[in-house]
Amino acid sequence: MGKICAVISGGEYSGLNGIEKADYIIACDKGFEYALENGIKPDIFVGDFDSYKGAVPAGIPVLELPTQKDDTDTLAALRYAVAAGYAEIEIYCALGGRTDHTLANIQAAAFAVKNGAVVRIFGKETRMIVLSGGGITVPPEKNCSLSIFSLTDKCEGVTASGVKYPLENAEINNTFPIGVSNEWKGNAEISVKSGILAVVISKLI
Repeated sequence: MGKICAVISGGEYSGLNGIEKADYIIACDKGFEYALENGIKPDIFVGDFDSYKGAVPAGIPVLELPTQKDDTDTLAALRYAVAAGYAEIEIYCALGGRTDHTLANIQAAAFAVKNGAVVRIFGKETRMIVLSGGGITVPPEKNCSLSIFSLTDKCEGVTASGVKYPLENAEINNTFPIGVSNEWKGNAEISVKSGILAVVISKLI
């Protein structure tokens, strides 16, 4: 496993469990508040100070962004992480809350994957792994569903084994949700040859 960059987004708070294993932590605007509340000192603040109004303690670098910009704070943080050479990125507090922000965070994750990273996104009831040209193992999780989606026009060479509804070298696209609500039969082995694939683990309601 390579070095991990963690990004604390400013969406719905979902906890920061596991962030201690990160080698570098970026806090995005309100995500900086979440970090402070958990006794975490980020390595850098990235944002436009629209949702965090406090001061940044001395010794923490600040990448201040303009309020009118094309990039979201989270996308700017991912650009920073990719440029720094991180190939494993974890995004916390990025799912739930405003739907537009959730979709923006997923698209930002796709940007990082397009540029060579594997991205894990953590929310309160859901987590995602976004990848391309590789594979992952997903152990069974109680009271959860396992789904896969194409974030590009299509994903080719998609294989899913260890699940109730397996796929073998399949092609899936972003207009037909054939990969939703699968079930584990053991460790799920999921891989994709081309395209950007999202693997979603969601708690059942």
